[in-house]
Amino acid sequence: MDRSDLEQWKPKEVARLLALVEAERRYYQEIVAGLPIGLMVLTPDLSIVSANLAVRRVFGLRSGDPLRGRLDALLPSEVLDQVRQVFSSNAARNGVLANLLPGHGAGRVRIAIQPIRSWDYSGEQEVLLTIEEMAEPTAELSPPQPEVEHAAETMPEPGAVELLQNLDAIVWAATLPDRQFLFVSDAAERVLGWTAAQWTESPTFQLDRIHPGDRERVEREYTAAMESGAPLTLEFRVLHADGGWRWLSERVRTLLDDDGTPRHLVGFAIDITAHRHEEQARVQAARADALTRLCSRLAHDMNNLLMIVNGYTEEIVNSFAGASALQADLAEVRNAGERLSAIADQLLAFTRRRADDATSLDASRLLSEIAAALSGTIPEGIGLTLSSSGAVWVRAAREQLIETVRAFVEHAVRTLVGAGEITLATEAAGDFGAITIRYAGEVLAPEAWQALFEGILPSKDIPASVVQGISRGWTWVQEWGGAIEVESTPGAGTTVAIRLPAVEPPAMAPEPPPAVTVPTEEPPPAVEPEPQPETVLVVEDETGIRILVRKILERQGYRVLDAPQADAAIRLCQEFAGQIQLVITDVIMPEMGGREMVQKLLQIRPGIKVLYVSGYTDDEEVQAANLARGSAFLQKPFTLGALLDKVREVLET
Repeated sequence: MDRSDLEQWKPKEVARLLALVEAERRYYQEIVAGLPIGLMVLTPDLSIVSANLAVRRVFGLRSGDPLRGRLDALLPSEVLDQVRQVFSSNAARNGVLANLLPGHGAGRVRIAIQPIRSWDYSGEQEVLLTIEEMAEPTAELSPPQPEVEHAAETMPEPGAVELLQNLDAIVWAATLPDRQFLFVSDAAERVLGWTAAQWTESPTFQLDRIHPGDRERVEREYTAAMESGAPLTLEFRVLHADGGWRWLSERVRTLLDDDGTPRHLVGFAIDITAHRHEEQARVQAARADALTRLCSRLAHDMNNLLMIVNGYTEEIVNSFAGASALQADLAEVRNAGERLSAIADQLLAFTRRRADDATSLDASRLLSEIAAALSGTIPEGIGLTLSSSGAVWVRAAREQLIETVRAFVEHAVRTLVGAGEITLATEAAGDFGAITIRYAGEVLAPEAWQALFEGILPSKDIPASVVQGISRGWTWVQEWGGAIEVESTPGAGTTVAIRLPAVEPPAMAPEPPPAVTVPTEEPPPAVEPEPQPETVLVVEDETGIRILVRKILERQGYRVLDAPQADAAIRLCQEFAGQIQLVITDVIMPEMGGREMVQKLLQIRPGIKVLYVSGYTDDEEVQAANLARGSAFLQKPFTLGALLDKVREVLET
């Protein structure tokens, strides 16, 4: 409409039009002023053009304090740098965290910075800051009741609607008590896929799309906020137009009439789905870590007790000169001990989530070995087909990769329920080689696969060992620099792709020339001195194990010293006059662990050799056999023969 059109209108019509425009302006102005999130507009020199009432609350300013000025009086320099970058790049920045400057509020704030055009000068650029407190405001900084005259003082009148539409958050206003939506910003469609027009069709549009598990709570908190007039902050799930769920963090305020009657609800909601997923992942990781520590403690204690049961059983069996009726009974005890050892091994396997050192291997050849080993274990009615595209060299740890593939194949067998085809294949694609497992069994949703990767047992039909194998494999492959991708589609079946970093095939080493043997005269046999008994120091806090090990070693002719803990072992090394060739120590002991004790013993006796034993160790170097020269590790429970063999091996190293 140009000026000539306006001049044809009657004065009353012009006045009525201006009154409508003014009412609309004040309506949006009041929404912006009453929002519980701080809004601030800046010019390129970082001057504050305008801000709403929430900005005063965030920075602890009273209604009479001056607000117009430069941003550097309120926020730290790192935020100012982010603002300057938005001005220069014209690209928004979200999730900027900052501590408020001393004297301007307390705690941390989360800031979004968005470029906008100037309302007064369309050729100039401005930025909009959305400032959200990370914690609830304190009582002395509680937000004041919105007043129109305050809003006019702190917010430029013409730009209110444009600011609302530029926010990456849903801003809405509804009448009370019917809660009919009067205004919903365009971000509603960007965040949730529902248009603003759909929101305004029904007062219950939003409530109907809140997750059933959250709906009653949200309605209850809305009602309480309307009755009390207090600000409300809550988080809940909302249905997206694509059928998925999104997490929203919403702040709501009640706007009152002059007589104190609730007149409007004003809300400000942001999408925190990614944040909630990260939080859930952290909680899941904490639970898994607690479970891992529990399993490791159980495995350690169980293996110590099994060492006593199995060791003394073996000792008693060996003490019989001939046949005895007790030997059959003792054999049953030993069998039970071995079965308990297998359970302890499963606990240990669950705790050993760290990947072994990766080496170069031919995935196609390894897959052929796996297929051959599995061929006799696949139930009738399920076919196993191998498809290879030649040598595919990748970087992985052999045994752990075998365990990973076998776990996925076992899972496929369970989902096929007695009939179907499993295809194993390898392929090379750029920087990665892949092992794929394809089958047409039960299709799992992405959430179910994620639960498997996190070690959550989906049903009684899938054994815990399979779930643990998949979960460990998922972790190992990532540590090797690869990834596991799953495509599961109804009708097309499931494809699991284990992608591993590709490596160059190893160069073929030339064959060495045949050795030439030169006959020499044999020297006369040397006269060896009479061997002296070797001294072994046994450090073990479990009395039954310490006594048993001492008895076995002394029977084999060793001189044995023993100590129940580290400080006693250190004193023995200081006071014993003879040589000590070997120390056998538990890795985990009260007060001081075996590795720390060994460091102190080496300062007293530099040449001493070490045999670590343990029912469990969370020491990564010991697990990976990354031990100092002259050291070795023996896992409890071990047989007495295995102990003697390992002692001899270490002493002769």
